[in-house]
Amino acid sequence: MGDKTNVTAALAAVDEDYYTLRPDGNLVTQSTAASAIAELLERLDVWAGMRVLEVGTGSGFSGALLSELVGPAGSVVSVDVVAELTTRARDLHESQGRTNVALITGDGALGAPGKGDFDRVVAWTTPSLLPRAWVEQAAPDAVIVTPVELAPSVRSAAILRARVDPELGPEGVELFAGRYVEMHDVELEQWLVPPRGVDALVRSDEGLDLWISAPWVGRDGEAARGLLKVLADEGTTRAGVLEAGESAVDLTAYLYARHPEEISVVGLGGPLWGVGYADPEGVAVFTAADTGSALHSGASGALERLSVWVEDWRQTGRPGYPDLSPVLTREDEGWRVRAELAGDERA
Repeated sequence: MGDKTNVTAALAAVDEDYYTLRPDGNLVTQSTAASAIAELLERLDVWAGMRVLEVGTGSGFSGALLSELVGPAGSVVSVDVVAELTTRARDLHESQGRTNVALITGDGALGAPGKGDFDRVVAWTTPSLLPRAWVEQAAPDAVIVTPVELAPSVRSAAILRARVDPELGPEGVELFAGRYVEMHDVELEQWLVPPRGVDALVRSDEGLDLWISAPWVGRDGEAARGLLKVLADEGTTRAGVLEAGESAVDLTAYLYARHPEEISVVGLGGPLWGVGYADPEGVAVFTAADTGSALHSGASGALERLSVWVEDWRQTGRPGYPDLSPVLTREDEGWRVRAELAGDERA
């Protein structure tokens, strides 16, 4: 973790409302809470004089904080696929005299060709892999902080901190809870259905989109659509699965490490979605709002399987994110990231 004092000073120097509110008083959609930004920037450990690549310009607020952290001798390059956001942020930075921030409109997965080498890379959007371009544009010993998917299913994400070894490439340092919207190479017209990774989708009579992302769907897409139709017709039932004091966040971290190929992520209509288990007969998932209960629909087997996973987690000592280590594997377009549970002989 970096020096919290630096980030606190940057927060005090930047007017958050100036960046995150539009002239009519509405919040910029692509805004992130200041506390969440601060946590990532502390882990990024930015110092004066550094060169930083930011992927996901958003409101421009995070770029302004980075501008303060790197100071006049440093520089920030911020990339976003939405031209309106980069143009707006450029105007806001210029009006505040922030001349050390450059804005690029483009695919964030490509980084900022020709602008490196970067001492730090931070992303506010979730790729499926750690992109090769970010590593190639990083300086030796650079730090990368980004959300990344930990399983084949979309939205199975956590935030990775990695260091770039000049000889070995990126090496995972830690994983912690958090995620942002999926990385995409075109401007989105909607945010409720992921722009990639959805294996089956059904629209309910009420006009809600229900979807599923899971490895098994590729083998039986028709069955997956049938499951979603049952979900649309019957809805979900809430079932108590966790005991008082048990954390669904910790359990999910454990599932990423132990069952990445079996996890299903299910969109339940509108902004609601959950992580858990599904098969052609039923579904049982935890949503972000769940504390001790799961939502299930269809046959009881899915809930029973999820309950078995919960009991295994208890027997393992209820591990969470602090007990995970990131494992990076080279692929053509970057590095696949998976979670390893400390002391797990099966990892």
